[in-house]
Amino acid sequence: MTKTYLAVLRTDADLIKLEQELKKRKIRLAAHYKAVGVVQLKSEQAVSAEDFPEFFLSVEQDRNNFTI
Repeated sequence: MTKTYLAVLRTDADLIKLEQELKKRKIRLAAHYKAVGVVQLKSEQAVSAEDFPEFFLSVEQDRNNFTI
């Protein structure tokens, strides 16, 4: 089952290198929210910031539980 993750980008992250690394690990870059420095990832496997320390400050699984 594909899971969705939201990741906060480091300000010095190289997006071209990030895309290459994600492809190697079979993780899809679904969206890039430039204004807030966040990317949406889709993957069958778990994704964590520890896997990509040069690119992400944090990674959280999207739980679709936003409340107003």
